[in-house]
Amino acid sequence: MKELDYLKNSDKLFRKDRGLKMARKTLDDFKGLLEKILDASKDTVPAQLIYWDGTVKNFSLDKKPAAKIYIKDPQVIYDLMEHLSIGFGENYMKGKLEIEGDLQRVLRIQALPAINKIKPSPKILAELVVERLKTLNSKKQAKKNIEHHYGLDNEFYKLFLDESLTYSCGYFKNWNTDTLEQAQSNKYELIIRKIGLKDGDRVVDIGCGWGGFLIYAAQRFDIEGVGCTISKNQVDYANERIKKLGLEKKIKILCEDYRNITGKFNKFVSIGAYEHVGKNYAPVFFKKLDKLLDDNAVGLLHTIGHNKPMETDAFTTKYIFPGGYLPSLEELIRHMRRVEFYVVDVENLRPHYAKTLDNWIERFNKNRKKVEEMYGDEFTRMWYLYLNGASVSFKYGDDQLYQILFSKGQLPYEEYPKYRGQIYENWN
Repeated sequence: MKELDYLKNSDKLFRKDRGLKMARKTLDDFKGLLEKILDASKDTVPAQLIYWDGTVKNFSLDKKPAAKIYIKDPQVIYDLMEHLSIGFGENYMKGKLEIEGDLQRVLRIQALPAINKIKPSPKILAELVVERLKTLNSKKQAKKNIEHHYGLDNEFYKLFLDESLTYSCGYFKNWNTDTLEQAQSNKYELIIRKIGLKDGDRVVDIGCGWGGFLIYAAQRFDIEGVGCTISKNQVDYANERIKKLGLEKKIKILCEDYRNITGKFNKFVSIGAYEHVGKNYAPVFFKKLDKLLDDNAVGLLHTIGHNKPMETDAFTTKYIFPGGYLPSLEELIRHMRRVEFYVVDVENLRPHYAKTLDNWIERFNKNRKKVEEMYGDEFTRMWYLYLNGASVSFKYGDDQLYQILFSKGQLPYEEYPKYRGQIYENWN
Protein backbone atom coordinates (compact mmCIF):
# COMPACT_ATOMS: atom_id res chain seq x y z
CA MET A 1 0.00 0.00 0.00
CA LYS A 2 2.80 2.40 0.88
CA GLU A 3 4.46 1.69 -2.48
CA LEU A 4 1.14 2.29 -4.28
CA ASP A 5 0.65 5.58 -2.43
CA TYR A 6 4.18 6.61 -3.31
CA LEU A 7 3.58 5.86 -7.01
CA LYS A 8 0.32 7.84 -6.96
CA ASN A 9 2.00 10.81 -5.30
CA SER A 10 4.94 10.50 -7.62
CA ASP A 11 2.63 10.62 -10.64
CA LYS A 12 0.87 13.73 -9.27
CA LEU A 13 4.19 15.44 -8.67
CA PHE A 14 5.36 14.50 -12.17
CA ARG A 15 2.17 15.84 -13.81
CA LYS A 16 2.34 19.05 -11.75
CA ASP A 17 5.99 19.52 -12.65
CA ARG A 18 5.28 18.87 -16.35
CA GLY A 19 2.42 21.42 -16.25
CA LEU A 20 4.68 24.00 -14.65
CA LYS A 21 7.35 23.38 -17.27
CA MET A 22 4.78 23.78 -20.08
CA ALA A 23 3.43 26.95 -18.48
CA ARG A 24 6.98 28.27 -18.12
CA LYS A 25 7.71 27.46 -21.77
CA THR A 26 4.50 29.21 -22.88
CA LEU A 27 5.31 32.23 -20.72
CA ASP A 28 8.82 32.41 -22.14
CA ASP A 29 7.45 32.10 -25.68
CA PHE A 30 4.95 34.91 -25.06
CA LYS A 31 7.62 37.11 -23.50
CA GLY A 32 9.83 36.45 -26.51
CA LEU A 33 7.04 37.48 -28.90
CA LEU A 34 6.32 40.65 -26.91
CA GLU A 35 10.00 41.55 -26.93
CA LYS A 36 10.21 40.95 -30.70
CA ILE A 37 7.28 43.30 -31.24
CA LEU A 38 8.87 46.01 -29.08
CA ASP A 39 12.20 45.50 -30.86
CA ALA A 40 10.53 45.84 -34.27
CA SER A 41 8.79 49.01 -33.04
CA LYS A 42 11.79 50.69 -31.42
CA ASP A 43 12.23 53.32 -34.17
CA THR A 44 8.71 54.59 -33.52
CA VAL A 45 8.29 53.62 -29.88
CA PRO A 46 11.60 53.67 -27.97
CA ALA A 47 10.69 51.91 -24.74
CA GLN A 48 12.01 50.18 -21.67
CA LEU A 49 10.25 47.02 -20.44
CA ILE A 50 10.41 46.18 -16.73
CA TYR A 51 9.14 42.77 -15.57
CA TRP A 52 7.65 41.80 -12.20
CA ASP A 53 10.96 40.26 -11.11
CA GLY A 54 12.95 43.43 -11.84
CA THR A 55 14.33 42.26 -15.20
CA VAL A 56 14.83 45.23 -17.54
CA LYS A 57 14.83 45.09 -21.35
CA ASN A 58 15.70 48.12 -23.46
CA PHE A 59 14.22 48.81 -26.91
CA SER A 60 15.36 52.32 -27.66
CA LEU A 61 18.33 52.39 -30.12
CA ASP A 62 20.49 54.08 -27.47
CA LYS A 63 17.90 56.85 -27.19
CA LYS A 64 16.20 57.83 -24.00
CA PRO A 65 13.02 55.72 -23.86
CA ALA A 66 9.79 57.61 -24.52
CA ALA A 67 8.09 55.35 -21.99
CA LYS A 68 8.74 52.71 -19.38
CA ILE A 69 6.35 49.75 -19.48
CA TYR A 70 5.93 48.00 -16.14
CA ILE A 71 4.44 44.50 -16.23
CA LYS A 72 3.70 43.65 -12.60
CA ASP A 73 2.26 40.15 -12.97
CA PRO A 74 3.05 37.19 -15.30
CA GLN A 75 -0.68 36.89 -16.09
CA VAL A 76 -0.45 40.21 -17.95
CA ILE A 77 1.72 38.49 -20.59
CA TYR A 78 -0.90 35.79 -21.17
CA ASP A 79 -3.67 38.41 -21.36
CA LEU A 80 -1.75 40.49 -23.89
CA MET A 81 -1.12 37.48 -26.11
CA GLU A 82 -4.73 36.26 -25.89
CA HIS A 83 -6.11 39.63 -26.97
CA LEU A 84 -3.98 42.73 -27.13
CA SER A 85 -6.78 45.33 -26.84
CA ILE A 86 -8.74 43.83 -23.94
CA GLY A 87 -5.64 42.35 -22.31
CA PHE A 88 -3.85 45.68 -22.35
CA GLY A 89 -6.93 47.66 -21.34
CA GLU A 90 -8.04 45.52 -18.41
CA ASN A 91 -4.58 45.25 -16.92
CA TYR A 92 -3.95 48.98 -17.38
CA MET A 93 -7.25 49.74 -15.63
CA LYS A 94 -6.30 47.52 -12.69
CA GLY A 95 -2.76 48.87 -12.41
CA LYS A 96 -1.09 45.56 -13.27
CA LEU A 97 0.37 47.23 -16.35
CA GLU A 98 1.79 50.72 -15.86
CA ILE A 99 3.06 53.20 -18.41
CA GLU A 100 5.49 55.82 -17.18
CA GLY A 101 6.00 58.50 -19.80
CA ASP A 102 4.28 58.97 -23.16
CA LEU A 103 1.18 56.74 -23.17
CA GLN A 104 0.19 57.75 -26.70
CA ARG A 105 3.63 56.75 -27.97
CA VAL A 106 3.15 53.26 -26.53
CA LEU A 107 -0.37 53.02 -27.96
CA ARG A 108 1.05 53.67 -31.43
CA ILE A 109 2.19 50.06 -31.38
CA GLN A 110 -1.40 49.03 -32.15
CA ALA A 111 -1.12 50.66 -35.59
CA LEU A 112 2.24 49.05 -36.49
CA PRO A 113 2.54 45.96 -38.75
CA ALA A 114 4.37 43.97 -36.06
CA ILE A 115 1.20 43.80 -33.98
CA ASN A 116 -0.50 41.60 -36.58
CA LYS A 117 1.43 38.70 -35.07
CA ILE A 118 -1.01 38.71 -32.15
CA LYS A 119 -4.33 37.06 -32.95
CA PRO A 120 -7.22 36.56 -30.49
CA SER A 121 -7.58 33.00 -29.22
CA PRO A 122 -10.72 31.02 -30.25
CA LYS A 123 -11.97 31.42 -26.67
CA ILE A 124 -11.67 35.21 -26.81
CA LEU A 125 -13.27 35.34 -30.27
CA ALA A 126 -16.24 33.34 -28.98
CA GLU A 127 -16.59 35.67 -25.99
CA LEU A 128 -16.55 38.73 -28.30
CA VAL A 129 -19.30 37.26 -30.48
CA VAL A 130 -21.45 36.57 -27.40
CA GLU A 131 -20.80 40.10 -26.08
CA ARG A 132 -21.82 41.68 -29.40
CA LEU A 133 -24.99 39.59 -29.61
CA LYS A 134 -25.93 40.66 -26.08
CA THR A 135 -25.55 44.35 -26.93
CA LEU A 136 -27.35 44.52 -30.29
CA ASN A 137 -29.33 47.76 -30.41
CA SER A 138 -32.93 46.69 -30.06
CA LYS A 139 -35.02 49.52 -28.56
CA LYS A 140 -34.73 47.96 -25.12
CA GLN A 141 -31.00 47.20 -25.34
CA ALA A 142 -30.15 50.53 -27.02
CA LYS A 143 -31.34 52.39 -23.91
CA LYS A 144 -29.12 50.21 -21.71
CA ASN A 145 -26.15 50.75 -24.02
CA ILE A 146 -26.63 54.53 -24.04
CA GLU A 147 -27.11 54.69 -20.27
CA HIS A 148 -23.84 52.79 -19.80
CA HIS A 149 -22.01 55.79 -21.25
CA TYR A 150 -24.28 58.83 -21.08
CA GLY A 151 -25.86 57.85 -17.77
CA LEU A 152 -22.73 59.21 -16.11
CA ASP A 153 -23.27 62.46 -14.23
CA ASN A 154 -23.33 65.61 -16.36
CA GLU A 155 -20.79 67.06 -13.93
CA PHE A 156 -18.32 64.43 -15.12
CA TYR A 157 -18.62 65.55 -18.74
CA LYS A 158 -18.23 69.18 -17.69
CA LEU A 159 -14.75 68.29 -16.45
CA PHE A 160 -13.37 67.85 -19.98
CA LEU A 161 -15.89 69.01 -22.62
CA ASP A 162 -16.44 72.61 -23.74
CA GLU A 163 -19.12 74.87 -22.25
CA SER A 164 -21.81 73.61 -24.69
CA LEU A 165 -21.09 69.98 -23.68
CA THR A 166 -20.45 69.09 -27.30
CA TYR A 167 -19.16 65.51 -27.36
CA SER A 168 -18.01 65.20 -30.97
CA CYS A 169 -15.24 66.39 -33.28
CA GLY A 170 -14.59 70.13 -33.36
CA TYR A 171 -13.48 72.14 -36.39
CA PHE A 172 -10.28 74.13 -35.87
CA LYS A 173 -10.71 76.77 -38.58
CA ASN A 174 -7.68 78.61 -37.19
CA TRP A 175 -5.55 75.57 -36.45
CA ASN A 176 -3.01 77.09 -34.09
CA THR A 177 -5.20 79.53 -32.18
CA ASP A 178 -8.78 78.21 -31.88
CA THR A 179 -9.85 77.12 -28.40
CA LEU A 180 -12.00 74.03 -27.90
CA GLU A 181 -15.04 76.29 -27.46
CA GLN A 182 -14.29 78.06 -30.74
CA ALA A 183 -13.72 74.74 -32.53
CA GLN A 184 -17.11 73.39 -31.46
CA SER A 185 -18.85 76.61 -32.46
CA ASN A 186 -17.00 76.45 -35.80
CA LYS A 187 -18.23 72.90 -36.31
CA TYR A 188 -21.85 73.95 -35.85
CA GLU A 189 -21.33 76.90 -38.21
CA LEU A 190 -19.77 74.59 -40.80
CA ILE A 191 -22.75 72.23 -40.65
CA ILE A 192 -25.26 75.09 -40.88
CA ARG A 193 -23.48 76.36 -43.98
CA LYS A 194 -23.28 72.91 -45.57
CA ILE A 195 -27.00 72.17 -45.17
CA GLY A 196 -27.94 75.73 -46.15
CA LEU A 197 -29.98 76.37 -43.02
CA LYS A 198 -32.41 79.29 -43.27
CA ASP A 199 -35.44 80.81 -41.57
CA GLY A 200 -38.50 78.57 -41.72
CA ASP A 201 -36.58 75.29 -41.93
CA ARG A 202 -37.84 72.25 -40.05
CA VAL A 203 -34.82 70.44 -38.59
CA VAL A 204 -34.47 67.03 -36.96
CA ASP A 205 -31.32 66.18 -34.99
CA ILE A 206 -31.01 62.45 -34.27
CA GLY A 207 -28.83 61.73 -31.26
CA CYS A 208 -28.69 65.40 -30.28
CA GLY A 209 -26.72 64.95 -27.04
CA TRP A 210 -26.97 67.98 -24.78
CA GLY A 211 -28.65 70.01 -27.54
CA GLY A 212 -25.64 72.05 -28.67
CA PHE A 213 -26.38 72.13 -32.40
CA LEU A 214 -30.09 72.96 -32.15
CA ILE A 215 -29.38 75.70 -29.62
CA TYR A 216 -26.72 77.21 -31.89
CA ALA A 217 -29.03 76.96 -34.92
CA ALA A 218 -32.04 78.44 -33.10
CA GLN A 219 -29.97 81.41 -31.97
CA ARG A 220 -29.07 82.10 -35.59
CA PHE A 221 -32.31 81.34 -37.45
CA ASP A 222 -36.08 81.21 -36.98
CA ILE A 223 -36.43 77.43 -37.24
CA GLU A 224 -38.56 74.60 -35.90
CA GLY A 225 -36.26 71.97 -34.45
CA VAL A 226 -36.68 68.57 -32.82
CA GLY A 227 -33.84 66.64 -31.23
CA CYS A 228 -33.90 63.17 -29.74
CA THR A 229 -31.72 61.20 -27.35
CA ILE A 230 -32.48 58.30 -25.03
CA SER A 231 -30.31 59.69 -22.24
CA LYS A 232 -32.51 61.32 -19.59
CA ASN A 233 -29.50 63.25 -18.26
CA GLN A 234 -29.00 64.85 -21.65
CA VAL A 235 -32.69 65.61 -22.18
CA ASP A 236 -33.14 67.27 -18.79
CA TYR A 237 -29.99 69.35 -19.17
CA ALA A 238 -30.76 70.40 -22.77
CA ASN A 239 -34.36 71.41 -22.12
CA GLU A 240 -33.39 73.39 -19.02
CA ARG A 241 -30.77 75.26 -21.06
CA ILE A 242 -33.27 75.87 -23.89
CA LYS A 243 -35.74 77.33 -21.40
CA LYS A 244 -33.11 79.61 -19.86
CA LEU A 245 -32.23 80.91 -23.33
CA GLY A 246 -35.89 81.48 -24.23
CA LEU A 247 -35.77 79.12 -27.20
CA GLU A 248 -38.54 76.69 -26.17
CA LYS A 249 -40.90 77.96 -28.92
CA LYS A 250 -38.32 77.10 -31.57
CA ILE A 251 -36.74 73.82 -30.47
CA LYS A 252 -37.43 70.87 -28.19
CA ILE A 253 -35.47 67.81 -27.10
CA LEU A 254 -37.31 64.49 -26.73
CA CYS A 255 -36.29 61.50 -24.63
CA GLU A 256 -37.08 59.15 -27.46
CA ASP A 257 -35.53 56.45 -29.63
CA TYR A 258 -35.04 57.71 -33.20
CA ARG A 259 -37.25 54.86 -34.42
CA ASN A 260 -40.21 56.47 -32.66
CA ILE A 261 -39.79 60.02 -34.00
CA THR A 262 -42.64 61.34 -36.16
CA GLY A 263 -43.09 64.40 -38.36
CA LYS A 264 -41.72 65.72 -41.64
CA PHE A 265 -38.54 67.75 -41.97
CA ASN A 266 -36.60 69.45 -44.72
CA LYS A 267 -33.25 69.48 -42.89
CA PHE A 268 -31.51 66.67 -40.99
CA VAL A 269 -28.34 66.38 -38.90
CA SER A 270 -26.82 63.62 -36.83
CA ILE A 271 -23.55 64.56 -35.17
CA GLY A 272 -21.56 61.80 -33.50
CA ALA A 273 -24.58 59.56 -32.90
CA TYR A 274 -24.59 57.15 -35.84
CA GLU A 275 -21.74 55.23 -34.17
CA HIS A 276 -24.37 54.00 -31.65
CA VAL A 277 -26.82 52.68 -34.26
CA GLY A 278 -24.95 49.41 -34.75
CA LYS A 279 -24.17 47.48 -37.90
CA ASN A 280 -27.34 45.38 -37.78
CA TYR A 281 -29.64 48.39 -37.48
CA ALA A 282 -28.12 50.57 -40.22
CA PRO A 283 -30.91 49.72 -42.74
CA VAL A 284 -33.52 50.60 -40.09
CA PHE A 285 -31.84 53.97 -39.49
CA PHE A 286 -31.84 55.01 -43.14
CA LYS A 287 -35.36 53.77 -43.81
CA LYS A 288 -36.51 55.89 -40.86
CA LEU A 289 -34.72 58.93 -42.31
CA ASP A 290 -36.44 58.33 -45.61
CA LYS A 291 -39.83 58.51 -43.85
CA LEU A 292 -38.96 61.64 -41.87
CA LEU A 293 -37.55 63.72 -44.74
CA ASP A 294 -39.38 65.71 -47.40
CA ASP A 295 -38.47 65.27 -51.05
CA ASN A 296 -35.36 67.36 -51.80
CA ALA A 297 -34.56 67.56 -48.07
CA VAL A 298 -30.88 68.05 -47.25
CA GLY A 299 -29.05 66.27 -44.47
CA LEU A 300 -25.60 65.91 -42.95
CA LEU A 301 -24.30 62.78 -41.27
CA HIS A 302 -21.24 63.41 -39.08
CA THR A 303 -19.75 60.11 -37.91
CA ILE A 304 -16.56 58.31 -36.99
CA GLY A 305 -15.78 55.56 -39.48
CA HIS A 306 -13.10 53.40 -41.01
CA ASN A 307 -11.47 53.30 -44.43
CA LYS A 308 -12.65 49.72 -44.91
CA PRO A 309 -15.19 47.50 -43.12
CA MET A 310 -13.69 46.20 -39.89
CA GLU A 311 -14.71 45.31 -36.37
CA THR A 312 -14.72 48.07 -33.77
CA ASP A 313 -12.05 47.83 -31.07
CA ALA A 314 -13.04 45.15 -28.57
CA PHE A 315 -11.98 47.07 -25.45
CA THR A 316 -14.03 50.08 -26.54
CA THR A 317 -17.19 48.08 -27.22
CA LYS A 318 -16.87 46.16 -23.95
CA TYR A 319 -16.12 49.05 -21.58
CA ILE A 320 -16.96 52.35 -23.30
CA PHE A 321 -19.55 52.03 -26.10
CA PRO A 322 -21.43 48.72 -25.92
CA GLY A 323 -23.37 48.11 -29.11
CA GLY A 324 -21.25 50.58 -31.08
CA TYR A 325 -19.99 50.11 -34.62
CA LEU A 326 -17.78 52.37 -36.75
CA PRO A 327 -18.82 52.04 -40.41
CA SER A 328 -16.69 52.33 -43.51
CA LEU A 329 -17.49 55.01 -46.07
CA GLU A 330 -18.53 52.37 -48.59
CA GLU A 331 -21.04 50.90 -46.12
CA LEU A 332 -22.58 54.32 -45.51
CA ILE A 333 -22.86 55.13 -49.22
CA ARG A 334 -24.42 51.72 -49.90
CA HIS A 335 -27.13 52.29 -47.26
CA MET A 336 -27.82 55.78 -48.63
CA ARG A 337 -28.12 54.49 -52.17
CA ARG A 338 -30.72 51.89 -51.13
CA VAL A 339 -33.13 54.66 -50.00
CA GLU A 340 -32.23 56.85 -53.00
CA PHE A 341 -30.31 59.49 -51.09
CA TYR A 342 -27.84 61.39 -53.26
CA VAL A 343 -24.37 62.24 -51.95
CA VAL A 344 -23.60 65.93 -52.44
CA ASP A 345 -20.27 66.23 -50.62
CA VAL A 346 -17.94 64.17 -48.39
CA GLU A 347 -15.27 65.66 -46.12
CA ASN A 348 -12.90 63.85 -43.78
CA LEU A 349 -12.05 65.85 -40.64
CA ARG A 350 -9.73 63.21 -39.19
CA PRO A 351 -6.98 65.61 -37.94
CA HIS A 352 -9.61 67.76 -36.23
CA TYR A 353 -10.82 64.86 -34.09
CA ALA A 354 -7.29 64.05 -32.95
CA LYS A 355 -6.88 67.69 -31.89
CA THR A 356 -10.31 67.68 -30.20
CA LEU A 357 -9.37 64.58 -28.23
CA ASP A 358 -6.06 66.06 -27.15
CA ASN A 359 -7.97 69.09 -25.83
CA TRP A 360 -10.27 66.76 -23.89
CA ILE A 361 -7.29 64.83 -22.52
CA GLU A 362 -5.63 68.05 -21.31
CA ARG A 363 -8.81 69.08 -19.45
CA PHE A 364 -9.35 65.55 -18.14
CA ASN A 365 -5.83 65.55 -16.69
CA LYS A 366 -6.38 68.90 -15.00
CA ASN A 367 -9.47 67.47 -13.30
CA ARG A 368 -8.18 63.94 -12.74
CA LYS A 369 -8.51 64.07 -8.95
CA LYS A 370 -12.14 65.13 -9.28
CA VAL A 371 -12.82 62.20 -11.62
CA GLU A 372 -11.20 59.83 -9.12
CA GLU A 373 -13.34 61.26 -6.32
CA MET A 374 -16.47 60.71 -8.41
CA TYR A 375 -15.82 57.24 -9.85
CA GLY A 376 -12.60 55.79 -8.46
CA ASP A 377 -9.14 54.99 -9.79
CA GLU A 378 -10.04 52.09 -12.10
CA PHE A 379 -12.72 54.11 -13.91
CA THR A 380 -10.33 57.08 -14.24
CA ARG A 381 -7.60 54.92 -15.74
CA MET A 382 -10.12 53.32 -18.11
CA TRP A 383 -11.29 56.68 -19.43
CA TYR A 384 -7.77 58.07 -19.69
CA LEU A 385 -6.80 55.05 -21.77
CA TYR A 386 -9.92 55.36 -23.94
CA LEU A 387 -9.34 59.05 -24.72
CA ASN A 388 -5.65 58.55 -25.52
CA GLY A 389 -6.34 55.42 -27.56
CA ALA A 390 -8.92 57.30 -29.61
CA SER A 391 -6.49 60.15 -30.26
CA VAL A 392 -3.82 57.70 -31.43
CA SER A 393 -6.33 55.94 -33.70
CA PHE A 394 -7.12 59.21 -35.46
CA LYS A 395 -3.45 60.18 -35.74
CA TYR A 396 -1.92 56.86 -36.78
CA GLY A 397 -4.68 54.26 -37.03
CA ASP A 398 -7.66 53.74 -39.30
CA ASP A 399 -10.21 56.04 -37.61
CA GLN A 400 -11.73 58.68 -39.89
CA LEU A 401 -14.30 61.43 -39.28
CA TYR A 402 -16.76 61.69 -42.15
CA GLN A 403 -19.16 64.53 -42.84
CA ILE A 404 -21.50 63.34 -45.59
CA LEU A 405 -23.84 65.92 -47.11
CA PHE A 406 -26.74 64.31 -48.95
CA SER A 407 -30.18 65.00 -50.36
CA LYS A 408 -33.36 62.94 -50.55
CA GLY A 409 -33.64 62.58 -54.29
CA GLN A 410 -31.64 64.51 -56.83
CA LEU A 411 -31.59 68.22 -55.97
CA PRO A 412 -32.85 70.56 -58.68
CA TYR A 413 -30.01 72.03 -60.70
CA GLU A 414 -30.75 75.56 -59.48
CA GLU A 415 -30.45 74.52 -55.82
CA TYR A 416 -27.32 72.41 -56.14
CA PRO A 417 -24.17 73.90 -54.51
CA LYS A 418 -21.90 75.09 -57.32
CA TYR A 419 -18.57 74.86 -55.50
CA ARG A 420 -17.32 74.12 -52.00
CA GLY A 421 -16.03 77.66 -51.59
CA GLN A 422 -19.63 78.82 -51.08
CA ILE A 423 -19.48 77.24 -47.63
CA TYR A 424 -16.66 79.50 -46.50
CA GLU A 425 -17.70 82.82 -48.06
CA ASN A 426 -18.07 85.71 -45.58
CA TRP A 427 -16.89 83.55 -42.70
CA ASN A 428 -14.45 85.62 -40.68
